Amino acid sequence: MQHTTGRLILRGYTAEDKLNLFRLFNEKFVASYMYHICANTIYDVEGHIDFIMKNAELQSRTHYFFIVELEETREFLGIIGYALAEETETGSVMELEYYLLEEHWGKGYMTEALAKILQVAFDDGRVAKVFGQCHVENASSANVMIKCGMKKSIIQPSPKIYNGVLKENVRYEIMA
Repeated sequence: MQHTTGRLILRGYTAEDKLNLFRLFNEKFVASYMYHICANTIYDVEGHIDFIMKNAELQSRTHYFFIVELEETREFLGIIGYALAEETETGSVMELEYYLLEEHWGKGYMTEALAKILQVAFDDGRVAKVFGQCHVENASSANVMIKCGMKKSIIQPSPKIYNGVLKENVRYEIMA
């Protein structure tokens, strides 16, 4: 499955993505914001890719993750996606994640990718709510969510440990 925006291609994972993902997951500042993905070795990255690719084939798919590339050059920029957090009477609640190589920060790529991903999620018809969270001090990530119509949630996450440091997070959400 592939989606396009004005400048980007959002496509499914392939085994050939492992070096780009390894670079992304091990970039110092990017890795400092990750809490679900742990990929210290190339084997960890291969396991992550394998999980996402196998999940994409399931009838009861729970994870929807995409490689983000520049449409013009096919240059790897990062990843974006969402995973099932819970099922409710009104539909699925999905948790959003996105990571961008630091050299591409501040160019509007992730805002563009997130707008498309939210459209894809809600067009599915089964998704009732999407939420994402970021470190309190990560104003850029919060702004990405805000620009895409997400609002600060009344439900706020507990602090989490990232690379040995306890960090406060803030949660944003949007309803279908």
